[in-house]
Formats: sequence, structure tokens, C-alpha cells
Amino acid sequence: MRWIYACFVIVLCAIIFCEYVADFVVLQNCKWPEIRRKKYVDDPLRTMVIADPHLLGPHRGHWMDKLYREWHMKRSFQAASRLLQPDVVFVLGDLFDEGDMVNDKHFDSYVVRYLQMFNLPAGIPLISVVGNHDVGFHHRMHPFFTSRFEHYLNYSMVHLYTIKQIHFVMINSMAMEADDCMFCNEAEQALKTISNTLFCMQHPHVAECARTRRHPYSQPIIMQHFPTYRISDKVCREHDAPHIEAFRERYHVLSKEATDMIGDLLKPRLAFAGHSHYYCHNINRLGIDEYTVSSFSWRNNVNPSFMLATITPDDYAVSRCKMLPQQFVINSYLSAGIACLVLVACQLKKYWCSRRLTASETAHLKQH
Repeated sequence: MRWIYACFVIVLCAIIFCEYVADFVVLQNCKWPEIRRKKYVDDPLRTMVIADPHLLGPHRGHWMDKLYREWHMKRSFQAASRLLQPDVVFVLGDLFDEGDMVNDKHFDSYVVRYLQMFNLPAGIPLISVVGNHDVGFHHRMHPFFTSRFEHYLNYSMVHLYTIKQIHFVMINSMAMEADDCMFCNEAEQALKTISNTLFCMQHPHVAECARTRRHPYSQPIIMQHFPTYRISDKVCREHDAPHIEAFRERYHVLSKEATDMIGDLLKPRLAFAGHSHYYCHNINRLGIDEYTVSSFSWRNNVNPSFMLATITPDDYAVSRCKMLPQQFVINSYLSAGIACLVLVACQLKKYWCSRRLTASETAHLKQH
């Protein structure tokens, strides 16, 4: 019976390693990038950026798929947060797969699952940016969806968020159509207000800014769901998309006009986005670095990753952290299964050899 015990140990070790240890082993390779300039190097902002977890809802996907892949997302995130200890975490939209389809009861359950999965120690903010699966594309957006998202997760349109003198502008990409709808007008007005706020930070002695207390100025960083305009991932300096396809404005990426408006009003120095489910680093239409973050879920990308950014008011450094690949887990379980089959085969061979030997000895005794 030793072979049964050995097979049990092999399977148990594979389960423990794949489900509890492998994430820590893989993520040990991820390090915070180092800042080149030394002015603020003693207190940089360590920012973790993920995108598109797409938590499944009641209508799509099998419950087993939901259970297992969300379990691995939770394990990956908890391993990353413990090992890397970020100062702030951004999730760039599509938190939910069916956010624009569910009723309030299901949405409440969605939010509970989301906050349990991306649970952080006290004092580390989790900033959630809205995506099209959370409130709908432009033509499906409704005040009911946006106000519900903002009620639970604080931000649904355009907001300025400042931490350690670093200014982030969160943008609702679906409100960047500039077609005079209520959402687009609100978003454009918010961008202009933030533009004025940044101007007063930069020029505190101007008369209209004199009475307002402001943070020290630094160029803002764009955090949104849609990437800024680009024709395809062909223009990326680095990418992991298996196939290159042309992007549609206002569906895959922002329009040229919306991209230019953001550049003119905010004059950003760096941009992060999601939506495509694949990683891309490119110099965008505004002449700045833009990082499109891979989906955090195996359901959308079997080789997921997230971004690590070390940021100061006058500099930044960004690196990509590759997560546990789905194929590694599959291969580990296949290897465990093959090892068990080899043990069974060896045991069967031993058994049949002993049977033959016994039969041969019995025949020999009968002859004598």
C-alpha cells in the first residue's frame, strides 16, 4: 500500500504548491523599479496598478470557473501585497463582468466579493477606476449605474487624487465622447476644473489662486480604463498580445479628439490604462509613456501581469510584474498525475511479475 500513500503525498504536495505557494515563488522575482533622480528618492510613492479583474456575475460563466479563477486572483493579489507592500493600489476598470447588468442586490454582493478579494492592510488605499463593464459603454451609461458605482467605490467620473504630492487624474473613459451628453459635459467640466486646480498649484501667486491652499505642483498621471488613441498594438515598444488587430476609436481606445483634450487640459507626464486585456508600453499621441495593463484574470489572459511604479514629483520608473501563468499550474497537476500513473504502472508490473513467478513455481512443483 506504500504506492497509494506515495501517490497521495504527490497530489497533496502539488495542491499545496499550486494553490498556496507558487504565487509567492513567482512574485519573488518582482522588484520595485529604482528612481534615477535623487531629490525625492527617500520617500517615493510605490504604486501597484492592476486592471480588468472581471469578477463574474450571476449570468455569465460556469460557477466552477468563477470559483477557481477568482481564488487564484485572490491568492495572487494577497501574495503581491504582502511581498511588495505598495503605498497605493489602482484597479483600472472592469472590476465586474456584469456591473451594468445586475440589480442592487447582486451588485452589493459583487462589491463584497471585490473588497474581500482585493483586501489591503489598513492605511493602503484601494482606488477603483470605472470601466465599461461596470457602468456600460457610452450608449448604455445611465445615472443609476454611475451613482451606484460611486456610492460603493467613491469615483465614477473624473477626479483628482493626490498622495505624497503625486497627482493622479481618474477619468471615466466612456464619458469622453464629447457629444454633448450629460456625462460628457460633466466630465469635460471636471477636467477643466482640475486643469484650473493644477494651474493654481503651479502658479500660487496669481491673483485668482492666492486665497486657495494647494498641494505643491507636479505634472499629473492619467489613470483610466481606455488607452489613449493608437491605431493598434503594432505601435507598442513592448506588448504581449498574441494577435495584432486594428483598434476602433471610442470602443477600443479614446478618440483622437478626446486624447488631445486630455493633453491640452492636464499636460500629463505618464498614463496608465487597461481594457485591451494585454500589456503594451508605447509613447502615445501626447508624447508620454503610456502603459496598458494586462488583465489580472486568467479568464482574459493566461499569462497575466500588473505594473509597479515608483513615483516622485519629478520622476518615475515603471516595471512589469509577471504573475503565475495558468499553464504552469496545469503542467504541475499533469506532472503529479503522470507521477501517480508511473507509480501505479510500476506496482502493476511488480504484481504481474510476482503472479507469473508464483505460477511458474507451482508448475515446476507439479512436474516433480
